[in-house]
Amino acid sequence: MDGSPPDGLYQQERRRRLAAERMLDRAKRDLSRAHAALVANADRLSRDYLSERETNLRLTERQAQVLAQRKEAAEKADRARRRLWHALEAMRDGFALFDAQGTMVAANHVYLNLFDCAGVVGPGASAAEMFEIAAEEGSFDTGGQDEEEWADAMTERWRGDRFDPMILRHYDGRIIRLSDRRAPDGDLVSLAVDVTEDEARVDALAAARDSAEATARMKADFLARMSHEIRTPMNGVIGLADMLAEQVTDEEGRLSARTIRDSAEALLTIVNDTLDVSKIEAGKMDLRADRFDLEAMLRDCIRLAQASGRARVPIALSWPLDASAPVVGDEGRVRQIVMNLLGNAMKFTAAGGVTVRVARAPDVVSVTVADTGPGIADALRDTIFEAFGQADDPGMSTKEGTGLGLTISRGLAQRMGGTLHLSDEVGPGATFVLTLPLRVLEPGPPLPSLPDTVALGPGVICDALAESLSVAGIEVVRTTSTPHPLVARAQDVPADAVEPIVLRDGAPVEAALAARARAVLSLPAAAADLVAALALSADDSGATEAVSAASRGATRRILLADDNQTNRFLLDRMLADGVLDYRIVEDGAEAVAAQAEGRFDAVVLDISMPVLDGIGAAAAIRAAEAEAGLAPVPLLALTAHTGDEMGERLRAAGFVAHLTKPLKKQVLLEALEAAWATQGAPGQPSVTS
Repeated sequence: MDGSPPDGLYQQERRRRLAAERMLDRAKRDLSRAHAALVANADRLSRDYLSERETNLRLTERQAQVLAQRKEAAEKADRARRRLWHALEAMRDGFALFDAQGTMVAANHVYLNLFDCAGVVGPGASAAEMFEIAAEEGSFDTGGQDEEEWADAMTERWRGDRFDPMILRHYDGRIIRLSDRRAPDGDLVSLAVDVTEDEARVDALAAARDSAEATARMKADFLARMSHEIRTPMNGVIGLADMLAEQVTDEEGRLSARTIRDSAEALLTIVNDTLDVSKIEAGKMDLRADRFDLEAMLRDCIRLAQASGRARVPIALSWPLDASAPVVGDEGRVRQIVMNLLGNAMKFTAAGGVTVRVARAPDVVSVTVADTGPGIADALRDTIFEAFGQADDPGMSTKEGTGLGLTISRGLAQRMGGTLHLSDEVGPGATFVLTLPLRVLEPGPPLPSLPDTVALGPGVICDALAESLSVAGIEVVRTTSTPHPLVARAQDVPADAVEPIVLRDGAPVEAALAARARAVLSLPAAAADLVAALALSADDSGATEAVSAASRGATRRILLADDNQTNRFLLDRMLADGVLDYRIVEDGAEAVAAQAEGRFDAVVLDISMPVLDGIGAAAAIRAAEAEAGLAPVPLLALTAHTGDEMGERLRAAGFVAHLTKPLKKQVLLEALEAAWATQGAPGQPSVTS
C-alpha cells in the first residue's frame, strides 16, 4: 500500500464539496431575492411615508386655513354684533327682545328709559314685572284703568301671536306707539316708536282741514246768500227797466232804460260767474245724467242769444237731418257752455254771422261755434281760457264781462269728461269746438223721399242749411230764381216764387207770401220741420206755422205767490197785457187757500216766503189734490237761489220748472207752455233764468 487516498474517498469528498457549493449558490440566490424584496419594501415604505407626509402637510395647511377662517368669521360676527347693537343704541326709537317666556333678553337705552322710574327693569326682567312696576311708578297713562288691570291687560296682549299697534302716553308727554311681532322661534320683538311729532302734525292737518272746510262752507253760504240778496232787488231793477223801455216814447228815455237793464244784467252775470268758479274750484259742481233734446236745446240757445239785445248778426244752426236728438247728459250745463260761446261770438262779431255746427259719433257729440269776427291773436291763444283772460275787440273801447266765461265753460266740459278748445283752422273769426260724451238714446229716423235738388237763398242761415242738405245727399243751388223747391228768408223770396219754404226770423210774414208758401218755418228751424216741408207733395202744400205759446195760453189761469212787494208789482205789470188770467198772493198759505177756492192751470211759487214757504205750499197743494182725487197742477218754482242742491230739493217737492230771478216775461211764458205740454208730469225741474 503506497499511502494515497483511495479514489472512492476522493470522489466522495468531491461530491460533498460540489453539494456544498450548490447549497451556497442557492443560499446566495435566496439571500439576493430576500435583499431585493427588502429593498423593494423599503422603497414602498419610503414612498408611502412621503405620500402620507405630504397628505399630513396638506391637512395641516387646510386646518390652519379653517382656523383662520373661523377666527375671521368670529371677528366679523363680533363686529356685526357690535355694529348692530350700536345701531340699535343710536335709534331714536326703543327696541327690545323677549324670549318665548316673556323674559327680556336685550333692550336699547331708549326702550329702557321708558321705564326709568323702575330700577329693576332691564335684561332678565319679565314682561309681567316690567308692566306692573311701570304701572306702580306711573310711567304711562293708564287711561283711567286700575294699575293692576292695566298691567294684566298689557301682559295678556303679548300672549298671542299677532298684535295690533298700541298707543301709550308717557308721563313726560311723549306719545309712544308700541309695535310688537312674534318671531318664528317664539321670541318677541318690541318696538317703541315716538310718534309725538307725527300726532302733532296729524292734529295740525286735521285742524287745518276742518278750518278749510269751515271756510269753504262759510264761503259757499256767503255766496249763496249774497246771490239771493243781489238777485231779489236785481229782479226789480231789470223788470222795471224792461217796462220803461217799452213804455217810454222818446229815444233818450228808452236808451236810459236799456242802459239800466244792461248794467243790471251785467252785474247778474258777474254774480253767476263768481258762483260757478267757486263751485268748480271746490270740486262741488254736481252733474246730472238725464234725457234731453239736444237740437231743441241748441235752438233755444240761439233764440235766447238773438233776443239778448246784443245780436248784430244772424245765428245759424247746421244740424244733420238724419241725426237723433235725444241724448243723456246734463242739459243745464251744456246749455250754459253753449250760451257762453254764443255770447262771446255775438259780442265780437259786427258783420257776417255766427254758425253752430253739430257733428255726431257714437256716444260723442261735437258742437262747433264759429264767428266771422276779428278772431283771436296767436299771442292770446294759450291764455284765452285762463281766469280773467279776455280777447281784444278793436271795435270796443273797453272790455266787457269778467273774463271767467271760457274758464267756467272749459271747467264744465272737463267735468263732464269732454273738451273745449280753440280750433287751429285758418279762417276769419274764431272757432270754438266743444266735444262731450253724450250717449245717444235711439237712432235717427229714416229720411223720407226728398227732392234731389233744393234752391237756397243768400245769407249765413242758408249757408248752414246748405251744409245739412249736402250731408243728406241733396244737391244745393244758391239762387232764388229756380224751378226747384226754394228755401229762403222772407225778405229774400222773389214775388214769382212758387210754393217757397219761408224762413221767418221774428217779423210776421206778409199774408200774401204766407198764402202761397209751402211752409213758414220759424228760425232757427227744426230739422224735422224742414224735412217735413221738403217732403210735402203738391196736394199737401199750404202755409204752416206754429201757434205761439201766448195764443195757446190766452185762456189759461195761473196763480202766483211772492212775498216781495216789488216782485208782485213786476209780475202784475208783466202780465197786464191780458195774455193770461192771473192772481197774485203774498205767501204760501194764501196760495194754498186760493188754489183750494178755485183751481188754476198752473201755480208759480216763490220758495222763500214767510208763513209758509214755496216747498211747504207745494206739499199742501199736492196733499189736497191727492185727497180730492184731482190731477196734479203744474208747479213752477221762482227763487233767487241757484245750484244743483236747490234743483234736487225742487224736483223732490214736485216742481216741473225752476225759474231764477230776475224773471223775464218770455221766460215765464215758455216755462208755462212747457209745463202745460207735459201736463205737469213730475220730473227734473228745468232751470230757466
